[in-house]
Amino acid sequence: MAQNSSQRRASDLVAAWLAQNEKNPAWLVDQTGADPGTIGDFLNGVRWPKTGTQGKIEKALGWQPGTIRQIGNGADFDPPMVNLRKDSPTSSAGRTEEADSLLYRRPDGISDSEWDKLKSETRDYLEWLIEKASRER
Repeated sequence: MAQNSSQRRASDLVAAWLAQNEKNPAWLVDQTGADPGTIGDFLNGVRWPKTGTQGKIEKALGWQPGTIRQIGNGADFDPPMVNLRKDSPTSSAGRTEEADSLLYRRPDGISDSEWDKLKSETRDYLEWLIEKASRER
């Protein structure tokens, strides 16, 4: 069963954590021991993971137990988006334009032009998601 909007928000926050910390779904699978299909379906909004899997995801991300469930039930708070990068620039407010920039990990075997195109398409898609989410609030 597809996720509702609150559950989708929870999966989007997990995906944002992964992106901010330069991790990918494979990393999350490795950290949790969960089935790759379960993690992929969760991140893509296809289905909601069982409570045990939610706990494993929370532990991997350093979130308090129950965070994913609370957000999935409509709680309006953001979990900590701990940045694991020690060289990340921050201002006194904790954010800068650079800190808000998305960091990408380039796979092997992709040409410069393909890489630039992928980053551009990804950035456009994320901007669309942000706009959509802001209209739904």
